Amino acid sequence: MPVLIITDGQETLLVDEKESADLELKLNVTSKGRPWSTLGAELFAFGTYKPEAKSRLVIPFEQLTFLKVLQKRQGWVNCKDL
Repeated sequence: MPVLIITDGQETLLVDEKESADLELKLNVTSKGRPWSTLGAELFAFGTYKPEAKSRLVIPFEQLTFLKVLQKRQGWVNCKDL
């Protein structure tokens, strides 16, 4: 099963296609959805098996930390307050 490596250069988050699509949905409903739309597009591409999808993303610490918060929340509805 393919895995997306998301890193800030220090810490790493590994997600499969399903988790990537889930993170994209969660990100979209937060206050960071629009400002971080490029990150959302990368998560969507990997989560929907797009040929242009990257297998490794290097993102800022702030984004990686936020994705970890989203990952712990159950469902996108519970991410609307972020």
